[in-house]
Amino acid sequence: MKQSIHEPGLGDEFYFQWHLTERCNRACRHCYQDGNPAPELALDDLFRIVDLMEGAVRKWEKQGTLSLTGGEPFLRRDDLYALMDRIDRSDLLAYYDILTNGSLITEDEAQRLAEHHKLRRVQVSLEGATAETNDAIRGPGSFESTLNAIRLLCKAGIDVSVMSTISRLNYREIPELIELTGHEKVTTLALERLIPEGAGENMIDQVLSSDELHSLYEQVYALATNNSPVRMLLYRPLFTLIAPEDHTAGALCSAGNNALTIMPDGTVFPCRRLPIPIGNVLSDGFYKIWYESEVLWRLRNPQNLSGKCNNCSLLTQCRGCRAMAYFTTGDYMAEDPQCWL
Repeated sequence: MKQSIHEPGLGDEFYFQWHLTERCNRACRHCYQDGNPAPELALDDLFRIVDLMEGAVRKWEKQGTLSLTGGEPFLRRDDLYALMDRIDRSDLLAYYDILTNGSLITEDEAQRLAEHHKLRRVQVSLEGATAETNDAIRGPGSFESTLNAIRLLCKAGIDVSVMSTISRLNYREIPELIELTGHEKVTTLALERLIPEGAGENMIDQVLSSDELHSLYEQVYALATNNSPVRMLLYRPLFTLIAPEDHTAGALCSAGNNALTIMPDGTVFPCRRLPIPIGNVLSDGFYKIWYESEVLWRLRNPQNLSGKCNNCSLLTQCRGCRAMAYFTTGDYMAEDPQCWL
């Protein structure tokens, strides 16, 4: 037998990132989508997927958690709310987040969202602390539109998270972004690295060098642990290198461990930024995909890592970003090219 049965790890939760659509009303420069939206499932099939989620987490004795996203999920507003109603009634799915660009959030929308008791937070994206920086990446007017969405959601009593994709276009503005999000009463701020894929594949020259990333992560960690006005989410690969003894800094990649990504047509990926099809949930189910995918088995075994990741002393805390390795070397088990060790 190639390996013992792998029960989902990393705590009591199993996470599904669910892309309801790839259609979007924005065209961000760094987007991981390629501009060719996948077909979308009808609502009855979406409900079937919820049933399959519940069946999987029941067998694993886990709590299911979700992100409902796109593209722009509010382009499927009616189906989005129908799914939220269904998940609100579930005994096995603990909570969900909505990931949106915020452009379609109105005061009425925010009030309607606030009625859903399992909605944990809404995540929007900002790429800088100024319109000049943000709008150069996300399009004209997007800075003010996103700030307006943050304010409407906060007014409705909804926790708001901000995600920023860091590159050479914006990394010098991160300290100011921390101040801005704190001022706007944002609950959490997460930093994701630019992965040169999809629309962003031509931005490989904007990916930070390992030295640039090291300097930025040191700066961010110092700010995060010194009365930061916003809670910084530091559980990303490589943050462990800054403070190995701090359990809030760094995390293992969740691909193959406690998460799956579902695309609009039911195709399943290990991670949205690692778009290698490993099955279709409607034909295969989560259980079969989880235990029979060769890709997932490779990801789970650290002995398959190559380069300096293979013998790293921090292997139990960090195995790098498999998507970054994949889109810079073609091998998702290669060393993380932004690691500075």
